Amino acid sequence: MKKIDDLILKWLGYAIAALLFSMMVIIFVQVLARYAFSNSLLWSEEAGRFHFVWITFFGLVVAYKKGAHVALDLLPNYLTGINQKVLKLINCLLIVALAAAFFTSGLELVELGSGQESPAMELPMDLIYSVIPISGVLMFYFSVRELWNQINTKAGDE
Repeated sequence: MKKIDDLILKWLGYAIAALLFSMMVIIFVQVLARYAFSNSLLWSEEAGRFHFVWITFFGLVVAYKKGAHVALDLLPNYLTGINQKVLKLINCLLIVALAAAFFTSGLELVELGSGQESPAMELPMDLIYSVIPISGVLMFYFSVRELWNQINTKAGDE
């Protein structure tokens, strides 16, 4: 399973890097067009925004898996033994629920966006919104794996 986790993280990293690079190029071209040629590109702001949304949702999954989110660790550090384990299990269950909510709400948003197009680029909005259920599935996968690991470790082991 670790190989699958590593493969998913690797491809998410590639996707984030590609999105960051293309967003940087689009914004650079926009600034160049605006100041050097006094002609603004109509689609560039929308493209940059869509890139940023996809980067954010994919980054959410990567940050969760790597434990890189900002966290308040006063209570977990204060608790020991079984109390700490219970707190970690509750945390895992809440993240599983959040991931499931991302998935179900994301599917509703994709359905709502079907038939709609973005104003400037005329992209189908269900394509743009599809990152939400995709990230929800990935987050659900990683959070269920973490929940399983927490259940199968003894209090104090880690």
